[in-house]
Formats: sequence, C-alpha cells, structure tokens
Amino acid sequence: NIFFLNTYGSLYAIDSNNGRVIWFINLNQSLDINPSNLFVGSQIINNKDIIVTASNQFTYAIDAKDGSIIFKKNLVPIIKPLINNDHLFLLTKNNLLVCINLNDGKIIYSYDINQKIADFLKIKKKKAEFKSMMFADNNILIFLNNSYLLKFKADGELKEVTKLPSKLNT
Repeated sequence: NIFFLNTYGSLYAIDSNNGRVIWFINLNQSLDINPSNLFVGSQIINNKDIIVTASNQFTYAIDAKDGSIIFKKNLVPIIKPLINNDHLFLLTKNNLLVCINLNDGKIIYSYDINQKIADFLKIKKKKAEFKSMMFADNNILIFLNNSYLLKFKADGELKEVTKLPSKLNT
C-alpha cells in the first residue's frame, strides 16, 4: 500500500497495484473549512502494520490495515520520530524525550533533555536545539544544532555528550 497525507488532513491508503483507495481517515480537528487553513502534518512513518504521523496538535498511531486509530497523544514532535521494535521515540516542542509503547499507547518514559544534559555535565540547565535523531548500536543518537551529539540508551539514560570535530550541514 501507498500512504498519502494531504493538506486537508486526510490520510489515504492506496493499493499500489490498482490505484484504488482502501481506506481513508481525516485527522484534521479544525472546524474551519477555509482553503487557506492548511493541515500541517509530519512525515509518515510506516513500521510493520502501524503508521505514525503527527499534526501541530497530536501524534497518531494508526492501524495500516484498516485505518483505525490505535492511539492519539497530545504530543507534538519537533523532528521526525523513530520507531524501534514496539517503541516510538519522540522529541517534543517542550524538549522532552518520550518513549511510547506502540501496542497500547502507554508512555514508558518522558525525560526533560535539557535537565538530563545539565545533570550529566553538572552545569546550569540550558535549552538545546535539535537537528536530527537516529538509532545506532541500540542507542538513540540526538544531533544538536551546536555540533554536539547526545547518546542515550533505549531506556532514556544519557550515556554520552560529545562535541563533534566539525559542524554538520546536512
């Protein structure tokens, strides 16, 4: 299937063989039907039979087979979320690292990254600006705009803060 999210907030599942719509769901919570009121959605992540996407208000986990909402959380990621096994990892607008169980929608942990950095380095709490996030060697790697790299264990424990030798541009 091909999944498509349009600017009105409709998520479609389309059969890639015949081009037919299998199901669709509207994620737009707004009652404003003005064409200039566009739905701002994030990149779609498809993992096994679960689709994850976010709007400017919620993060959704959706069953890829039938379009039913598995859970909806009032958490908004600021960069593309990650899925590893049955866990969804988000970096939110409030600088929280959040881990959610994809099967039941329960939050496993939510940590203030700024506080984690301050505690780890034994410095005053400052606001970090995030560039990207990825998995490597069963660790969560978070790249900051100021050329630092944060390495977290999957359980949310900060293992390492490293200054990169040069600035990342892409």
